[in-house]
Amino acid sequence: MLAVAKRVVFPEAFGTQLAARPGEKTFMVKVSSLRRMTPDTYDRNIIHIEFDTSDTDLTYEIGDALGVYGFNDAAQVRAFCTQYGLDGEQLVTATRDGQGQTRSVHSWLTHALDLFGRPSKKFYTALADFATDEKEAEKLRWLTTSEGSVEFKDRVADTTTYADLLNEFTSARPSFLYLVDLIAPIKPRHYSIASSAKMHPGSVHLCVVTVEWKNSKGELRMGQCTRFLNSLNIGDEIVVSVKPSVMKLPPLDSQPVIMAGLGTGMAPFRAFIEERAVRKLQGVEVGPMTLYFGSRHRAMEYLYGEELEAYHADGLLSGLQLAFSRDQKAKVYIQHKMREDAELLASQMLNQDGCFYLCGPTWPTGDVKDAMVGAFTKFGNIKAGDANRVIEELKESERYTLEVY
Repeated sequence: MLAVAKRVVFPEAFGTQLAARPGEKTFMVKVSSLRRMTPDTYDRNIIHIEFDTSDTDLTYEIGDALGVYGFNDAAQVRAFCTQYGLDGEQLVTATRDGQGQTRSVHSWLTHALDLFGRPSKKFYTALADFATDEKEAEKLRWLTTSEGSVEFKDRVADTTTYADLLNEFTSARPSFLYLVDLIAPIKPRHYSIASSAKMHPGSVHLCVVTVEWKNSKGELRMGQCTRFLNSLNIGDEIVVSVKPSVMKLPPLDSQPVIMAGLGTGMAPFRAFIEERAVRKLQGVEVGPMTLYFGSRHRAMEYLYGEELEAYHADGLLSGLQLAFSRDQKAKVYIQHKMREDAELLASQMLNQDGCFYLCGPTWPTGDVKDAMVGAFTKFGNIKAGDANRVIEELKESERYTLEVY
C-alpha cells in the first residue's frame, strides 16, 4: 500500500538521489568529456560523450549497449506541480519494483516517473474513472474504443504525454499516490557503445543525436534521454547499465568485416575498428574491414571522419566508402556504394566467411539487401531467389546482422 509521509525539515530528503535501480546491475559513472560533433549552426545536434568508469566494476564487450537512466527536466516538473496543485517538497512513500521508496513529489516526478512519456490506453481508462465531469470521462473512454482509434493514433503521433492529458482533462485529479501507481517508470534508453574497452580502459563512449520535433501546436519537444544527456557537464554523475547486443565481431580475427552505418549508426563500428586496431598493434593478423558510412553532408556530419581517414591510410580500414546524400544534385546512399563494390561483397561474403552489419534507421534495409542480392547474383553465380535464401541463412548464422530503429 502507498502512504504519504509527513513533511520533514531535513533538506537532504529533497535532493537528487542517484541510486541503483531494482532488478538489474547499475553503475554510477562520471562525465569526463562531452563535445558537439556537428556545427552549432546545423539542425542536427550530435554529441560525443565519454564516461569515466575507473571507480566502478563496469565492464562491456564490443557491440554492447549502454543503458542511460535520464531525468525529466526540473523546470517542466515544477511547472506541472504548479498546474496540478502539488507541493513539490512533500514527501511520499511508495512501493515500486517491490521496494519501498521515500521521495519528495518533485523527485518522484523528476527521477522516477515518466511524466512526459506516452501513456497507454490503460491510463486513459483509469483517468476516466477519476473525472468528475461526465463529458471528460466520456471522451477519455471513447478514445480507447474502435470509434476513437483515429484520434487516439493522432494523439500518439503528436506525442501526447501523461502531463498533457492531466492538464487537458482538468476534472480528473487523481491524488499523487495514484499518479505514482498510474504513470509508468522512467526506463533506460539504450545506446550502442562507441568505444573499445581495450583501447579506452576505464572509459565508455557514446555517440548520440539530440531528438527534437514540434507537435501540432508548434511546441518544441525533445527526447527525454537525449535532452538529459545534452544537458550534462563535465564531472556530472549518472546511472547506467550494460545490455548485450547482437552486434558482435566475428569469432576469427581473419574474417572480413563489412559495416554499413547511417549517422549515429556509426557508433558500434567505431568500437569494431578500435578493437581490431588494438589487436593489430598486438601483432594479431586481422582481416579486411570495409565501412560504408552515410549521412547528409560531409562538412556537417562526417562523424569521426579524421579517425576513419587515419585508419584507412593505415590500411586497417581496407575500404572506406562515403555516401553524403545531399552534397550533390543526385542523392547518393550507402546502397549505391555497395553496388559499386558488388564483386568485393560477393567474394568476401561467399568465399571468405565475411560478416555484414547494418546499423541505423530502418529505411535502407530493403535497398541494402537488394544490393547484396545483386552482388551474389552477378558475381556469385547465384539465382535471385537463391540469393535471398542465402541471406536468410547468413542471418541465422549471425553473419548478416541488422540493428535498425
